[in-house]
Parts: sequence; C-alpha cells; structure tokens
Amino acid sequence: MAIPAHKFERVERKVEQAETIRKPSISYWKDAWLRLRKNWLAMLGLGLIIFLVIMAIFGPVFSKYTYYQQDLGAGQNMEPSSEHWFGTDDLGRDVFVRTWEGARISLQIGFFAALIDLVVGVLYGGFSGYKGGRTDEVMMRIVDVLWGLPYLLVVILFLVVFEPGMWTIIMALSVTGWLNMARLVRGQVLQLKEQEYVMAAQTLGASTKRLLFKHLIPNTMGPILVMLTFTVPNAIFAEAFLSFLGLGVQAPVASWGTMINDALVVVLSEEWWRLFFPAFFLSLTLLAFNAFGDGLRDALDPKMRK
Repeated sequence: MAIPAHKFERVERKVEQAETIRKPSISYWKDAWLRLRKNWLAMLGLGLIIFLVIMAIFGPVFSKYTYYQQDLGAGQNMEPSSEHWFGTDDLGRDVFVRTWEGARISLQIGFFAALIDLVVGVLYGGFSGYKGGRTDEVMMRIVDVLWGLPYLLVVILFLVVFEPGMWTIIMALSVTGWLNMARLVRGQVLQLKEQEYVMAAQTLGASTKRLLFKHLIPNTMGPILVMLTFTVPNAIFAEAFLSFLGLGVQAPVASWGTMINDALVVVLSEEWWRLFFPAFFLSLTLLAFNAFGDGLRDALDPKMRK
C-alpha cells in the first residue's frame, strides 16, 4: 500500500550546517568516567572503598580506647554495647578500635604492595616488550623462573631472614607479585609499538625513555588501572591468610587476619562478635575492590563504548 505524500516533510539540505557538531567532544577518560557512573555496583564499590579508607584513618579516634589497652577484670569478652560498640576480646581490648587498626594494616599492605607491583611490573614489562628479540626472551625467562617459585616458601624465607612485620610481608608479596603486571604491560607494548605514531616518533629520533613514558605506557593505562584494582584485594587477602597462619604481623599489632586467628577459639562459643566484625569488613573490602574493578574494566574497554 502506498504511503500518502502528506505524511512526509521534506528537509532542505544546508551546506553551512554540514560541519555543525551536534554533540560536544569528550576525552577518553571523561567518557570512561561517565560510563562508570552509570554502573551502580561499581560506584557502590567505590563508595565502600572510600568509607573503609576514612574509617581506617579516623575510626580509632571515635573511641577513647587504644588497640593495646587491656582490661583483665570485668571488661573481658563483653558483648557489643554503647560502651564497646563491637564488644571486647578475651584480654578486654576494644574490638571496634582493633578492627579499624587492623584495617590500617591491611589497607597499607594492600596499597603499598600494589604500588610496588605497579612500578616494577610496568617498567620491566614495558622495557621487555619494546626491546623485543633476545632481550625480551631473556627477561621473560627470568619471569618464568620467578613464577615457578612456591609462594608460601618465599614468604617463609623472608620471615626467617628478616624480622616479621608489615614491611616484611610487603616485600614478600612483592617478590613475585609484579609478574602479572609485567606480562600484561609487555603484551600491550608488543601491540602498540607497531603503530604508526610510534614509528613516526622513532623516525624523528625519540629516545627509548621518551617512547615508553610518552607514547607506549600512557596508552596502556586502562588495563594497568584495572589490574591494579585487583592487585590490592589480592594483597589484602594474602596478608590476612599469612596473619591467620601466624606468619604475619606480630602482637600486639592488630590486623584482620590476626583477629580472625585469635577468634577461632571462640567460634563455637557465645562470643561471636570477635570473629564476625573482622571477617565481615575483610569480606566487604574484597567485595568492594572486585566490584569496582569489574566496573572500571567495562568502562575502559573500547568495545563497550556506544
């Protein structure tokens, strides 16, 4: 059936409107942020991370107790109340203060270990991928050798050689923690170094340092940031696992892993709060980082752009 002509409206073409920009141009990072904001789960994860960091810094200030202050009298194993918001442990120490002191230790280990992984992995992987050839072959074989080292054995050796503590754990986690970052950056650089703009910079006499830090590494920041958001929770979980085994920070320093280890003896008793609060905030931290990392990966993926 023919469509009546009066249902159509003829639009005249105007040459001066051909170059009109209908939509303002936005940068890659701004576009990624706009798409990230639409992901409510990722924004919830980011909000939880900010909340946990703020409480780790200022949480102990809200209480009049300290993390090592003991009350061996009537203050032992008290239930959560207005006096002790998260209750007390078997030595009469305030669980609220110790929970946020543990958050400080766990988050510091996670962030510092991730920072070391970022610096070492990006430099090592970027240089290996850019040089290629025999240099790349030798450097990646070193990575394969380190990859084969038993993780727990490396940690135990560090704790035997050095004094147990937060920085010992960070060093132990960083010995092999940067390998994933190096492999990721190497793969990205191998792809990017064949692009025309890199060849043009080489033709103009750009040095290796300039090529890496001005052209190659900035264009791999998307995958690097995503990897970083997953490195932090992995380091936090590793610290909690080591402290749970007694290989982490030593008393009287508190961490979520040591608090969970101390609370194991009362799992079947009525003192549930000693295990619940550190385990809850540890799980919440891991969930928040993974939710934010998933959202950031989707936001920075060019294939997801509409």
